[in-house]
Amino acid sequence: MTTSKQASRNTSGAPYQALCRWPDLINDKTLVITGEPNPPSEWLALVRQRQCHVHSWISSVLNDYPEAQRHAELLQADQLQAESIILVWPKSKELGRCLLQLCASRYRQITIMGANDAGGKSIPKAAPDLISQATKLDSARRCSLWQVELTTADQPSFNWLHQAQSFNHQGRGFLTLPGVFSHGRLDIGTQVLLEYLPAPAKGRILDLGCGSGVIGLSMKSRSPDLEVVLSDVDWLATRSTELNALRHGLEVDVINSDGMDDITGQFDFIISNPPFHQGTKTNYAFAERLFTDARRQLVSQGQLWIVANRHLAYEEWAREAFQHVEVMAQEQGFKLIVAC
Repeated sequence: MTTSKQASRNTSGAPYQALCRWPDLINDKTLVITGEPNPPSEWLALVRQRQCHVHSWISSVLNDYPEAQRHAELLQADQLQAESIILVWPKSKELGRCLLQLCASRYRQITIMGANDAGGKSIPKAAPDLISQATKLDSARRCSLWQVELTTADQPSFNWLHQAQSFNHQGRGFLTLPGVFSHGRLDIGTQVLLEYLPAPAKGRILDLGCGSGVIGLSMKSRSPDLEVVLSDVDWLATRSTELNALRHGLEVDVINSDGMDDITGQFDFIISNPPFHQGTKTNYAFAERLFTDARRQLVSQGQLWIVANRHLAYEEWAREAFQHVEVMAQEQGFKLIVAC
C-alpha cells in the first residue's frame, strides 16, 4: 500500500480530542456544528453520555452518532434551539463566516474550536465585523478554543442563497453555496475534464462528488436523452446542484450519498473529480473506494472517467480494479484518466 493511502487513514480528529478537555461545555442543551471527520471514541462517548446534539452539512460525519442526536442538511436559523453552540471551525473561511452570521441571528455568545491549520489561531480576525470580543480558552492538539461575543445588532435575517456565488461555463451560470468545492469559480481540473471528455449521446451516467453539478448538468444539456444522477456527501453541494438543475430546466436525480453508499443501479459512465481533502486533512479514502465501487456499479462495457492532480498515483490504484487504464490528457497540472 502506498504511503499516501496510509496517510488517508491517519487523520486524528484533533478538534474533538481538544474539546474533550472541556467536558463541562457539553450537555443535553448543547448543539455542536461541525464538518470535521473522524470523531475519536472518547468524543463519541462524551456526546452519548452528555446527550448533546450534533449538526453537520457532511452526511458521512454523522454516521457515528446516534440517530436521536444528529441533524443533517442545511442548518436554518429556526433550528437553532439549543442553549449553547459549539462551532468546529471549517477549512472554508467563507463557510465559517456564514455559520457565524447564522449563529448571530440567535445568539450573543458561542464557543469555537478551530484546528490551527484551518485558521484556528486567528478566528477573531476572520470575521471582525461579526465578532465583537474573543477570549482564548485553550490551546491543545494544535487547536485553539475561543469564546466569542457576536455582533447581533443590524444583522440581516440569514438566507443561504444570499451567500451564493456564481460562475459561467459555456454560456450557463452555475451558483455555489459557501463551502462547496471551488466556490464561485470553475476549477482547472473540471475545465480539463469537460474539454476532453467525449459527450455520450445516451445511457446512464453518474457525476460522483458533483459539487455544483457542472459536469453532470453540462452532459445533460449537451445530450438530453442521457439519464443523469449527481451525488455528493455535502448537503451544500447537493443543494447547489438542485438549484442549478432547476435554473436550467434539466431533469436529473440528485442524491446525498457518502460515495456510492446510497446509489443504486448500473451506469454506463461514472465521472468524477475526486476530492482528496476532508475537513482540514488530506484524505484519499474517497479515491480508494471509488475504483472498487465504480467497477461494481458499471455495466460490462462501462467506463470510469476521472480527473486528478498529476502527482496522484490514481492509475496504479485503478489497475487494482480495472483491466484497462489510460491517461487520455495531461494539462495544467492535471491528468484525465479512463478506466474500463
